[in-house]
Amino acid sequence: MGALVKAEFRKIFTINLWWALLVPVVVLSFGAGWFGTYFGSLDQLRADLGTTLPVGLLTVSMSTNFSTLFAALFGAMAVAAEHRNRSITTTFLTGSPRGAVIGAKLIAYASVGLGYGVANFLFGSLGGLLGSGIDGFGDPLDWLAVGGAGLLAMVLWTVLGVGFGALVVNSVAAITSLLVYRFVIESILASVFVRAGLTSAGAYLPAAAGGGIVGNVAVPIFIQDLKQSTGRYVPPEASDALNVFTGGSVVHTWWVSLLIFTGYAAVFAAGGWLLSRQRDIT
Repeated sequence: MGALVKAEFRKIFTINLWWALLVPVVVLSFGAGWFGTYFGSLDQLRADLGTTLPVGLLTVSMSTNFSTLFAALFGAMAVAAEHRNRSITTTFLTGSPRGAVIGAKLIAYASVGLGYGVANFLFGSLGGLLGSGIDGFGDPLDWLAVGGAGLLAMVLWTVLGVGFGALVVNSVAAITSLLVYRFVIESILASVFVRAGLTSAGAYLPAAAGGGIVGNVAVPIFIQDLKQSTGRYVPPEASDALNVFTGGSVVHTWWVSLLIFTGYAAVFAAGGWLLSRQRDIT
């Protein structure tokens, strides 16, 4: 198994895809971390209170939920790209059994996805530091908690991408499907649920659950600090607005979102693993 994992790392680092997708992660994380601190009334709120708020935690959450898309796209190419290049036959024949090959891909790509998560956290924090200052991150333990949740989210999105790519095997279809679902289909489904009176159901959808892993850590911390700074009641509408901004959900705590999204990632990974063992590669 170790040899298969090493072989996958060699494949990853001999082509440009890994850094081509890392670049937008770095740029978006830094930009979201910096300019997100001035979003809406956050900057005005800080000025009115005359105190610091952990705005940087919100922007790190937002940057993470932007960047996970690239981790998913990267993972989707793990198997789909080999089908496109017609190298999958050689891979399966030399790395038999097929299940071990898919397992090696999951390990290798998830490891690089973890690297994406570290880059996102560092550059998102750097942007937030420029936008809100060192005090904008609150307690260092809170900052680390948001960062740790972001790493989990990035790894799980990568695993989901690997499984999805193994199911679809067509690179263009895999990429297009992920983009369309993330930006169009889930929004439509969430709207349908709201119209049907099933408001909470949208939080169980993949992107909402994935976003909640980080957002549902950052937003409660921010709300608690806001309450302490103002000494006032903070209405639920404030949490709703911040969750839209960060990608979280008031329906679940962060660990429930983690369990839901882990389930999605496991289903796609298992499905891709099983189908890859049976698919004709001639």
